[in-house]
Amino acid sequence: MVDKDDFRTAMSKFATGVTVVTSLDDDGEPHSMTANSFTSVCLEPATVLVCVAHGTHTHGYVEKQGRFGINILRDAQQEVGAYFAKRPENRTGDVDYRYAEAKDGVPVLEDSMVFLSCKVVGSHVYGDHTVFFGEVGEVRQESDGAPLMFYESRWYDPAAE
Repeated sequence: MVDKDDFRTAMSKFATGVTVVTSLDDDGEPHSMTANSFTSVCLEPATVLVCVAHGTHTHGYVEKQGRFGINILRDAQQEVGAYFAKRPENRTGDVDYRYAEAKDGVPVLEDSMVFLSCKVVGSHVYGDHTVFFGEVGEVRQESDGAPLMFYESRWYDPAAE
């Protein structure tokens, strides 16, 4: 079996964009989680997938609601990405973010480059994660600019290299 730390280090060599998955909590309030395990699946119908750990609040909310949002962050949103990467009980500091609402009620993280509202159309449990497949029902392209990226377990700006 592969060592967990070796695997994590190997995977850190793959540069990724940064997303925030939005959902509604049990009280109908916005809930968010940073994720980079996200990709498109197909164009017809427009479908994406996101991998969510079983131990997160997000997992339960997406499973119950059957909907989620994907907010692709731009480079100026590093603080937002770092904030939502923490468990809700560990989120401290004065981070500036606001929500709007998609047509289907999914929270939209304002100022993101792109927002996708998704209806869960399938899922697959594997290990400690569930892969949620979401059919995209709404696309918003809020802002131009460079994407926020992550590489070798840190924020990454290829233009600065």
